[in-house]
Amino acid sequence: MFVKDLDFGEKWQEVGQRLIPIEEEHIVEVAPKRRFKDWDFKTNLFAYEVKADRLAVNYGCRTMFIEYECNNEPSGISTTKADYWMYFMVKPNGYICYEVPVSILKEACKSAIRKVSGGDGMRSRGYIIDVGQFEEFKI
Repeated sequence: MFVKDLDFGEKWQEVGQRLIPIEEEHIVEVAPKRRFKDWDFKTNLFAYEVKADRLAVNYGCRTMFIEYECNNEPSGISTTKADYWMYFMVKPNGYICYEVPVSILKEACKSAIRKVSGGDGMRSRGYIIDVGQFEEFKI
C-alpha cells in the first residue's frame, strides 16, 4: 500500500509543479524521493509541500486532513520547511486545489475541528480543518 500511495503522491507533485506560473517562478529543485520531510519542490521564490487526498470527496470536499505525526514522530505540518502547502482533493472527474501559505495553515490547525488517526495502518495523526476558511487560496 505504501508504494501505491507514494506513486499517487508523486503524480500529484508533478501536477502541482505544472500549476506554478512559469512567468513568475521556475522549478529549481525537486525533493529526493522517499522520506524527505522539508518540502516536495522548490522554485526560485518558494518551497512547496504537496498533499493529495482521495478520501476528501467522501466528506463532500469540506474538510482537510493535515498530518502532524506519523509512527509517533513529528511529520507533515510539524516538520515542513515549505512556504506553501498545495492540497489536492482528488475527485473522480478532476480535483480541487488549495495553495495555502504554511503560516496560515498552521494557525488554522490551532482551531481544528478535531484530531484523528488515519493513513496506512492508522499510523498517522492529523487535524481535520474546514476548507471554507481557504477559499481565497483555491487555484
